[in-house]
Amino acid sequence: MSRTAVIDCGTNTFNLRIVDFNKTLGPGRWKEVFSLRLPVKLGKGGVGKGIILPERIARGIDAIGVMREAIHNYSVEEVHIFATSALRDASNSAEFVEPVSKRFGYKVNIISGAAEASLIQSGLELTYQPPSSKNVLTMDIGGGSTECIFWHKDKIIWSRSFDVGVARMANLFKMKDRFGTNRDEAYEEIKPFLDETLQPLKIALENIKPSILVGSSGSFDTFCAITNPNLEEVADDEHPPATKIDMDGFKALCGELMHNSLKDRLAMEGMPPDRADNIPYAAAIVRWTLENSNIQKMFRSKYALREGVLNRLSKGQIVVPGVA
Repeated sequence: MSRTAVIDCGTNTFNLRIVDFNKTLGPGRWKEVFSLRLPVKLGKGGVGKGIILPERIARGIDAIGVMREAIHNYSVEEVHIFATSALRDASNSAEFVEPVSKRFGYKVNIISGAAEASLIQSGLELTYQPPSSKNVLTMDIGGGSTECIFWHKDKIIWSRSFDVGVARMANLFKMKDRFGTNRDEAYEEIKPFLDETLQPLKIALENIKPSILVGSSGSFDTFCAITNPNLEEVADDEHPPATKIDMDGFKALCGELMHNSLKDRLAMEGMPPDRADNIPYAAAIVRWTLENSNIQKMFRSKYALREGVLNRLSKGQIVVPGVA
């Protein structure tokens, strides 16, 4: 048995999972030991400028310290840390990476957008098997970037990482409290930005014609929790099947998120407090995607990058070529 920890250093959130691998479980399987989610907001104030602000660096290092305590308490044998958009784009990423190495002895692997998309897909494939005749779009909306993967059966057709994330959009649009006076005003202001930056995605949607959207964790967890208030989650030792999100329910929710005040969003059942400020931007990205496609069904997978890492480790595969 091997006890392993994976830390995903996202632009908004740091996630830790500690699991046990066991040969009797087989590839793609593990036993959950412990998990922790910390809202670090690493990219706050700097993600659009290509830097990480000093106070965000300190907060990120503190978060790794908290996770290290759990790693020590659970006698973890292997630790794998991956960082994405905020650190990928920051000119001062060494100010985070080097202290983590010196203080805790951990190597932070900053991965490319393509590698990030591939790992997300490796996690999501454990929770959703589409109809054999359908093309599917996987979408992961982060703080600094959005990963899009088109696939059919088990083959990736096209993937790309876009510098369109909720923290990046918050820095650009600076919308506060209530985003608009009605359900469409804020979206109409954001839409030209999405039209321009997501133009390659629009072309891919027109050519590949996915009919199913599977959202990976994060904002999609929130959409799912609000539109499915009575949802019962499965035990952590089982790979949770992707959950259907009602399309009409999402469209109504999207309007509410854009129009409601921050106080109202915080009061919504299923809304994590640390997501309430920027969740309207995520809703806008999904709305834009639906308007530019013929997607007919939407699902949420609880799995993302960290589970993709675990999936590959469980199979003895190289997690990311060129990364130890």
